Amino acid sequence: MADEKKNFPMLPVAHWWTLRKKFKQSIPGVVTDNYLATVLNMTVESARANVLPFLRPLGILDDEGRTTEQAKRWRDNGHYPDVCKAIVARVYPKDLIEAVPNPRDNRDSAKRWFANHTGAGDSACSRMAALYTVLIEADPAMQPDETNTKPKDKALKKKSVAKTSTSTQKASLERAVENPRSASPPPIVSNEGPDVSINLQIHISADASSDQIDQIFSAMAKHIYRRG
Repeated sequence: MADEKKNFPMLPVAHWWTLRKKFKQSIPGVVTDNYLATVLNMTVESARANVLPFLRPLGILDDEGRTTEQAKRWRDNGHYPDVCKAIVARVYPKDLIEAVPNPRDNRDSAKRWFANHTGAGDSACSRMAALYTVLIEADPAMQPDETNTKPKDKALKKKSVAKTSTSTQKASLERAVENPRSASPPPIVSNEGPDVSINLQIHISADASSDQIDQIFSAMAKHIYRRG
């Protein structure tokens, strides 16, 4: 259990998820600052100061930099919630857990708690609160590439279908304007025989805009009835 006088882990949340994804692919035996710099696309000095020190208290690495059994369970979705709960119980005091049990909705309260108990600056306290939030939620579905890809692809596909539908409607309208004879002819009245009446039916998509509808009737008036 952490006491109130020491700093708490402030590993950036983006690095938390990136490392977890990398560990899923291949878990290293030993993690060095060079390894972190390569994986996280940062300088060795930054990795040494801003990432490596926090992996030990989180239980991902031991004192020699070797990956732990907890690190192996951390990358598994089934074990991830239990790993997060174990980290919370080991790293954060009961006072914080009881005061801010839901940091997602009380981020300012969490930041204030860390500021009061560590004396750290606003940026550092924000990182502490962000990591604490991720650990409390203990939800592997929050992994960015696991939650955003499919909905994004689905939205793009829907947008593409809508765009194609609009393009098809536009092309149909242009053909109707350019080739009015392809449509049914107007009623024909003959003085030499019986009247012949031909119904003209126009099917307009429910998605057609008012401008598109105006174009249709404008084309009819111009090319069929020779008006305009």
